This record gives sequence, C-alpha cells and structure tokens, in this order.
Amino acid sequence: PSISELLKHPTVDRIVGRINRTTLAQRAAGFVDELQASLHKRGAQGVVPSLQQLAERLAQRLLEPAEQRFTAINATGAIWSERWPALPLAEVAVHEMLRLTSEYHETSNVLFERVEQLLMKLTGAEAAWVGRSYGALAAAVGARGEEAIALAPQAGLLDPGEFGLTAVETIQSRLTSGAQAVGCEGCGLLGGPCCGILVGRRREIAELSSQLTADSTAADTLTLAALAATLEVYQQPDQVIHKIPAWQLLTAPLENLQQRCERLAPLIAESPLIDEARPTQCDSAWYDTGEVKYAVPTWALKLCFKESSREDVARLLKASSPHVVGREQPDAIWLDLRAVFPRWDQQVVTALVGEA
Repeated sequence: PSISELLKHPTVDRIVGRINRTTLAQRAAGFVDELQASLHKRGAQGVVPSLQQLAERLAQRLLEPAEQRFTAINATGAIWSERWPALPLAEVAVHEMLRLTSEYHETSNVLFERVEQLLMKLTGAEAAWVGRSYGALAAAVGARGEEAIALAPQAGLLDPGEFGLTAVETIQSRLTSGAQAVGCEGCGLLGGPCCGILVGRRREIAELSSQLTADSTAADTLTLAALAATLEVYQQPDQVIHKIPAWQLLTAPLENLQQRCERLAPLIAESPLIDEARPTQCDSAWYDTGEVKYAVPTWALKLCFKESSREDVARLLKASSPHVVGREQPDAIWLDLRAVFPRWDQQVVTALVGEA
C-alpha cells in the first residue's frame, strides 16, 4: 500500500491530527523506508503483513516519544529548580566557549586570575576560587566543619528584592553580615555556568582551595571562560537584566507575559484536543528546591481538554522537539510563560497544533 493509503486507514487517521506535521512527515518517511526493506525480505519468504497490521505499526511509530530530546521549553514557571541541571547561559558566555574551543589554547592560569579579580572586585572579597562543582565545594566545607563559611547556593550579585520580588541575600550581603567566606552555585542567580564559587577572606579561601585543588576539582578552562564573560556583564549593572537569561526571565514585565498569553491562546485553542486555552494571572514558584520556594506573579495558559484528551495533549508536548514541560494537574496543563523565552512561543503552538 502507498503511504497515503496507510495515513487514511482508520487506525492511523484518528491520530494524524495529533501529530506535529514535521514529525509526521519524518516518521512516515522513515517507516516507508523500513517497510520497503522488510517487505522485500518477507515477500521472498512468502510472508506479507496485512493492511491492518501495517496500519497498527505506523500508528505506533507516529506515537513514539521523540528521541534525543536533550533541550526543553520550560513552561513550569520555575526559573531555578532541582529539575533543571543548569540555567541557559548568556550569549557572551556561549561565544567565549565557542571561541576557545575553535582555537588552540594553553593553561587556564590567566583565565583563573581574571575570574578571581572580577569576583573580588564585584563582591569586595579578599580572595576567590572556582571549583568544578558546587557539590564538591559544599562537601569539603561540610567535612571541615567550617562554620565561618556560609553556603548559599542561590546567592548571586543582584537581589531579586530590587525588582519587587522576594529578597534573596547576595554574596556581598553574606560577607558583610559576618561570614568569613561564601560558597555559591555559578548557575544560581549569578546566571553563569555550573561550578562552585568561593569568595571571602584570603586565609579561609587559601586553606580550602588548596584541599580542593589537590582533589582535582578546580574549574576547567571552558567553565572559567564562560564565567569570566558572565561576570564582565555585571560590570555594567544596567545590562544584566538584558544579557543574563535568568534575569531576563525573572524581570520580564507582567504586562508582557499577559500580552503573549492572550496572543497565543486563540492559536492553541485551534487544536482539536483543546477545549480552551485560558490566559490566567497567577503566582508560581520561580525558585523551587522542594524545601524553599519563592513565588512571583506571572501569566500562564490553562489548557482545558475536550473529553478525555488529557493524555493525548501531554503526549504531544513530550513528543515535540524541543519538548514542552508544563505544570500538569488532573483537570488541566498549565503553560507558565515566566520561564519561556519569547523565541519559543511559536514552537509551543506548533507542538499542540502543528505547523501551518
């Protein structure tokens, strides 16, 4: 049978409308190639599957989860949470990493010194050190029982309280409040690469960093390059909310999120599986570790389903590439735009409706 005959078969036709057109074309074409090879072999053996069997196999292929879906559109509203291993990097940081990997480069001593100087300048600390991971840094601090070292994974150089959100202590404020040193996540509110950052008094930094360096946990060259580029942005405070992705999302004006929701709602409502895509103002946790949550006003699309299509909608979102991750509830799926970059708006529509 031709591919058009298979697509019109009742077993396949009932799910075609649920599949992104690009995904449909790619999977159908791959199925045909495999089918031709299989039929050639089976035909020689006198074994040919029925039209119903072929239709069922194609239907299964179309409903398979997308493979190698490493990137995601984060529509949970949580900019910083345990679900995401890292925050998106600033373009300048990505550029520096690409520049470095496309050329020969020597040891990271110069870069390390540059990062150290930037951290000292921006925090007022006497010394600084950068490790491969925050986990290794925190474990070392815990093992030494260093009460004078404050572990503040989310601490950055700016306080969200300056923008009308829940206040979070900065690295600088922890130092001025009595801590001898502060350890934080590079991919926390700082918005840099995943790494462990330690700043504070020279003695404490020297003692702990010597132990950590001996354990081969010092940051590598690419991490330092990305961190240096990120810290450079903080030397121009008025550029931070425009160039650091985490701060772009966190400070996005509420009215902008509302406008985007209202623009996307009628487009998403065209899906045969969606009864209503309702723009809704609500609060959601932009920072969520399970134990600590900080809420922020936001706008989200509440997707209400037709009949029993909830699982079908969830499947479409998961099959999209990049896949869309929302907040799933029994009666609806919420797509919170607080953590969605505007460049992904059309992809959210395509995931549910398909390409025009």
